[in-house]
Amino acid sequence: MGSMVFMVHDVSDIPVDLSKLANFMKWKISTIICFATMVIVWAMTRLGILPFVIFKGIIDHSELAYTTGSCTKQFHDMYVLIFYGLLSAIIALHLVWFTMFIKMGYLLINKGEAHDLSEHKKGEEQSSVPVGKK
Repeated sequence: MGSMVFMVHDVSDIPVDLSKLANFMKWKISTIICFATMVIVWAMTRLGILPFVIFKGIIDHSELAYTTGSCTKQFHDMYVLIFYGLLSAIIALHLVWFTMFIKMGYLLINKGEAHDLSEHKKGEEQSSVPVGKK
């Protein structure tokens, strides 16, 4: 199951990096296209496949770990709730980050400004960079 969680994250990281690159190069149309692709892929993989396919499969079939002999029942029972909690936390973080993407998309489309809300530090003034202008 861990490899599927990694795969979901790796697939959705490609449009994230392309979007950041296009924004850095000040290519407005490319930034918008890459950003839209990123939001769609992010929603499909991290908000669709991860919680409703992978996490559901882990919950429904976690007992296979000890019935097939991969681990003991005691080991399974000791760590299964921690594993569920950590996966739930990352899914909750994906929802928070997705709302940040929606806010960034609103600023990009309506105001022509692109700034990374995830890299804003508390107490610092947030500077906006007009896309396509030097």
